[in-house]
Amino acid sequence: MNKTLLVAQREYLFNLKRRSFLFAVFGVPVFTFVVWAVVFVVMSDSDNTLGANMTYGYVDQSGILADPVTVSDAPQSFEPYADETSARAALDEKIIGAYFLLPENYLRTGEVQSYSYDSLPQVLQDAFKSFLLANLSRGVETDFPVDRIQQPVTLTIHPLDSGRTLTEANLPALVFIPLIFSFVFLMSSNVTSGFLMGGIVEERSNRIMEILVTSITPTQLLMGKILGLGVLGLTQLVVWGGAGLILINVGQQFPFLNGISFPLDLMVVFVIFFLVSYFLLASLMAGIGAVVGSEQESRQFASLISLILVIPFFFLTTFINNPNSNLALALSFIPFTSPITILLRMGFGSVPFWQIAVSLLILLVTTLFVIWASARVFRWGLLLYGKRIGIRQLIRVIWSSPEMGVSHSGSARGNE
Repeated sequence: MNKTLLVAQREYLFNLKRRSFLFAVFGVPVFTFVVWAVVFVVMSDSDNTLGANMTYGYVDQSGILADPVTVSDAPQSFEPYADETSARAALDEKIIGAYFLLPENYLRTGEVQSYSYDSLPQVLQDAFKSFLLANLSRGVETDFPVDRIQQPVTLTIHPLDSGRTLTEANLPALVFIPLIFSFVFLMSSNVTSGFLMGGIVEERSNRIMEILVTSITPTQLLMGKILGLGVLGLTQLVVWGGAGLILINVGQQFPFLNGISFPLDLMVVFVIFFLVSYFLLASLMAGIGAVVGSEQESRQFASLISLILVIPFFFLTTFINNPNSNLALALSFIPFTSPITILLRMGFGSVPFWQIAVSLLILLVTTLFVIWASARVFRWGLLLYGKRIGIRQLIRVIWSSPEMGVSHSGSARGNE
């Protein structure tokens, strides 16, 4: 078998069994499922408890609710009390869960006071507002149905540029889709490229490199590591993608997930940008790992690169309000910020195809250059120990074709 493929196979199988990778791949989806399940159960129990097991009271000093009209679809039961004293006694004896007070000047001020020993759930507040609105609408001389006064718009959105159909209920969930894609991209690419840099630093520190270079060339070693960890990153994406599809399919019964699906165009662009940017980050990490002196120093460089990658998140509000702004366009053409920027822009609006193509082309050219430069640095600095490398020296290594630090047989020829 080709030596490059042997290295790739070893890197893939070794890192596949690492606890940190297993937690990142399986722990995050499981944690997400558990959180969603808890949220669904709490929401469901809250609604059922309010609707079936508890009564709520009100004291009307304004006369609006003298002959109340009930709201048929409201899950709460509201009982009138003559004064605050009786309502407070019922609340203290836990006959009611809370009571509302409408003062005499309610029509002028709109002020309503609530009293309870616990916080009022939003569903209870909405139910009382509907109950109050149904009774207020009787004083308006109109034939309009009360439902249209309570909910004048049931909005369905048809973005022609994306072909998606949305409702107000699932619009908030749609906002999270580009954020989820960006988060998955950032975490997957960082995890795999971080493994690469950490492995190189560890092998150099343990002098394992001295043994490896006696039977394999530095270029074969580098490409094998990049390919193996690239497949590892794709494995992570497949697992997360499957978990996301299951979560969305199971969640179709809930209004805010109903009708939501992974946009095909976003998925295709996501995979393409992930592959190209992974090679960019991996080759850059490999070059850094070949010249840094310790694992702590490598983590500092990794943190700096990660900070650059998340710059688009700092302008998230701008992308939501205007995904085609000049700032968004500029970040789309910067190689280290373009992947996440394009994903966010596509999630929040329409991105012209030529901008995606130009962004990908710039990213690809940058990736090819970084791979070429990192390969030269990797070959030169593979067996350098205890020597701090300066920026000027690295530039000479990249552009002036220096002699390798090691030969294929492992004998040192010189550092420059």
